[in-house]
Amino acid sequence: MADLSLKNLIEIKQWQKIQDDFSAVTGVSLRTIDLYGVAVTRPSAEPRLCRNLLKNPYIKDRICGRCLPTFLGGKGVVDKNLSFVCQAGICNFLTPLRFKDTTCGYIVLGPVIMVMRKNREHYIDLAEELMLDLNELWSALVEIKVMSFQGIQSLIELVRGVGEYTIKLNHQATVSKKEVVMASDSSKLNRLLNALLEVAFQLTEADIGSIMFFDNADDNLTIRAARGIPEEIVHSTRVKLGEGISGIAAQEGRPFLIDENLEDNRIKGYLRRPYISSSMILPINVEEKTVGVMNLGTLMTSAVKFNTDTVKLVDRLVDLTAVAIPSK
Repeated sequence: MADLSLKNLIEIKQWQKIQDDFSAVTGVSLRTIDLYGVAVTRPSAEPRLCRNLLKNPYIKDRICGRCLPTFLGGKGVVDKNLSFVCQAGICNFLTPLRFKDTTCGYIVLGPVIMVMRKNREHYIDLAEELMLDLNELWSALVEIKVMSFQGIQSLIELVRGVGEYTIKLNHQATVSKKEVVMASDSSKLNRLLNALLEVAFQLTEADIGSIMFFDNADDNLTIRAARGIPEEIVHSTRVKLGEGISGIAAQEGRPFLIDENLEDNRIKGYLRRPYISSSMILPINVEEKTVGVMNLGTLMTSAVKFNTDTVKLVDRLVDLTAVAIPSK
């Protein structure tokens, strides 16, 4: 197992940057550990509650310990979803990183608050136990990301996919052997794209969306992942390069924000869905080549409106994920 230890399989500085970027985009703290629970990276976006709010070392050790499952030397009891709850009642999730069907380390995602944040009064007893002012504790808890179970599972799938692909690329470079790492495995790619779309939905509160990829047979864009779109449309849609809004975005390799300020007459001619309030189309670029596009939209009934900041956020997420997507 010595040659399959995580530190031998991954370029730590490179992975630290990828990890930091994922945390910056998603707002979820990440850290990577080896098979024995020893830190491989420093925590990314570590919450203030964990970082410096608990000043009493005895209390911090009792409440947090190493903030790991028991089998890795911590105090957390892992459930069937590989999640564990810290003594402050906040969830963390563990996902194994595998290489050649062997686990070589883990990524810890969290803490996150699942589904809904409890009200301020719920934490009165905890504040007393931690010897903290309730307002101070509450302000720190408010900073912790609230996610649905599906959202956190999709983020896990996305981060694990990128992590394992990075390990394979580094190993490939080490042995100087060229091979296709993920490319032909359609099921892995589909899982990755579905996870990417779900995380994008969580970040933007989109109502409708899809990821389209170029079909190898005739270079048309076809839908590989979708939310809020009828099945018959998913199966029948085919878009040529340069045609339609998605085709134009793919041809030009740049994102489009579609709202009331849109001035591009080429795009205006394709706007035939009055129930869409705002939308964005982002190319998926791999090795400077566009392999697909992501489409996201909000309905007229939604209070959410996309803006340039939303586009930049999702564009960063797409770029991070693109390292694990094969070029054609």
